[in-house]
Amino acid sequence: MRAPRESSTGFQTSFILSGSSISTPGVSSIRISMAGSKSRSIISLNRRFSNDIDGGGCGRAPNFLYMADPSSPAEGTGQDDEDIPKNHQATESFRLDIKQKYQRDLSNDGFGAFLPIAEKVDEITGGWGLSYADLQPETPRTPLGIAFLATNGFYAFAGLALGVKGEWFLGTLTEIAGAVSFWYHYSQLEFGKDRSEVRLALLTDYFTAGAALITGGIYMAQMGIQSVPLDAVVAGILAVLFLTFSWVWEFGAPYLFWHSLWHIMTAYTGYAVGKAHLAGTMGILDTLFLPS
Repeated sequence: MRAPRESSTGFQTSFILSGSSISTPGVSSIRISMAGSKSRSIISLNRRFSNDIDGGGCGRAPNFLYMADPSSPAEGTGQDDEDIPKNHQATESFRLDIKQKYQRDLSNDGFGAFLPIAEKVDEITGGWGLSYADLQPETPRTPLGIAFLATNGFYAFAGLALGVKGEWFLGTLTEIAGAVSFWYHYSQLEFGKDRSEVRLALLTDYFTAGAALITGGIYMAQMGIQSVPLDAVVAGILAVLFLTFSWVWEFGAPYLFWHSLWHIMTAYTGYAVGKAHLAGTMGILDTLFLPS
């Protein structure tokens, strides 16, 4: 085995396993080339025998796994320009094989008119976008499950408070986001992992939560960052932090804890931003219509 070595153009590592028997006629080596930012993964079967190996290239030849930066010459591999199209074809074939293996068939998941969107989300995120935490053994009827679902009530309180003050648009979006979030998490607790009912609720949650978040972002842009209340900024930062933690510990009680805090902080952020936006709007109306 040869140790890693540093090339002038980038890190290059090669491992040689020599003296292996080749049972398939005409296949002398397997070469894999990988690289970072400019990378292209190549898997190729080198079907050339070297006449210098074992006195005439019969039956035995070294197998080797080779990983290198393609920007530097591949030393000793014998790759020439005519190999590149073949390598590219092999790479594409390998990528499609992996995609077919892990891609879900969502056509029977009940997405209806949203099926193209669901398939696009699944494709772009490699299946992560419509996956969700397994919360077993918790259910909607266990103490932890009930407490977790109850945190969606903060959206109801925030939306109602905004509506009473006159900020009905963001208030309504917050109410709807809370109701859909409850539906999603109830389904998550009730049905468990890898269920179409949960994926449909999750996709709907993306729409409703996204609408509320985008509206809040527009409000902050209209007010200017200097007019956004400090408590809204702090709550928003904490919300993102808690959401990240719920992705890191995406299972059981840890997820329930961190995602509950995400609910609470986003509800408060929405309320604080909506209240500040309403105050700014009322101030502008007073300036325009009230006599000096």
